[in-house]
Amino acid sequence: MIWGKVIGALAGYLFLRIPGAILGALIGHWFDRGMAEDFTRKGGFGQFLFRAGTAAEDATFLYTLFAVMGHLAKAKGRVTERDIAQASALMDRLKLSGDARTEAQSAFREGKHDTFPLQQVVREFKQAFYGNRDVLQLFMEQLMALALNDGVLDKAEHEVLINVGKTLGFTKFQIDQWLMMQKAAFRFNQRQQQQRQGRTQNASRSADDVQDAYEILGVSAHQSDAEIKKAYRKLMAQHHPDKLASKGLPEEVMKQAQERAQDIQAAYETIKQKRGMR
Repeated sequence: MIWGKVIGALAGYLFLRIPGAILGALIGHWFDRGMAEDFTRKGGFGQFLFRAGTAAEDATFLYTLFAVMGHLAKAKGRVTERDIAQASALMDRLKLSGDARTEAQSAFREGKHDTFPLQQVVREFKQAFYGNRDVLQLFMEQLMALALNDGVLDKAEHEVLINVGKTLGFTKFQIDQWLMMQKAAFRFNQRQQQQRQGRTQNASRSADDVQDAYEILGVSAHQSDAEIKKAYRKLMAQHHPDKLASKGLPEEVMKQAQERAQDIQAAYETIKQKRGMR
C-alpha cells in the first residue's frame, strides 16, 4: 500500500512545504503498514495480498475468475451439480480454505445473478493488471479449461467467452484458436489417462495424438520443423513460472498455468517423435 504515504506527503507539503512533505510521508508509511497488517489478519482473499509485493492483484484475479466462472455456468440456463463440483474442485486445487473459500463461493454465486455486471467487472480486471496480455491470456485459458471440463462447449458458453475475450482486447479469431487448442488438450489428456488405466491400447503415438498435438501448439502438419519449434518456444515462454510471477499472479494460479505448460511440452514431444526432430 502506498496511498497513505502519497496523501500524507501532499497534505504535509501544503502546510509546511518540504519538511511537511517528509513528515507526512513518514506518518503515511506507518498508516500503510497498519492497514496492510490488519488486512492480512482478516483472512479471505486478503491472505493473498502483500505477499512477494503483489498488492491487490491476487485477490482481483481470484474474485474475477470465480465470478465469471459462475456467470459462465449460468449461461446455459441452469447451474448443474457438475458446475458446482467443478468450482469446488478448482478451489481445492488452489488450496482455498476458510474465509478465502467462502469468498470464492460468494463470488461464484454473485456471477450467477442476472444483474451481474460482466463487462464492468472484466474491464476493472483488465485495468488492475494494466492490460498485460500474458495475464489476460492466462485468464482466458483458465475460463476455457473450465468451460471445456466436460468436453462440450455450449453455444451460450461460447458467447460468454467471446464477450469476455473482446472486453479484454482479444479478437474472435484469437479466442476460437485458443478454444481449438484447449479442446485438443482435453482430448489428448483423456486418451493419455485411458492408456495409463489400461482401457485403451498403449500405441507409441496414435494418429489422433499427433493431430491433437499439432492443435495444442496452434500449428499444422504442413509447417516446417523450425516453425513448430518457434511456436513451442513462444507458448512455453508465455507460461514460464518466473515470467508469470513477475506479473503479480497468485502462486496458486501459477500452478494451474504450469499444467498448461506440461500439455504444451507433451504435445511437442509427440510431434518430435513423429517427425524424428532433435
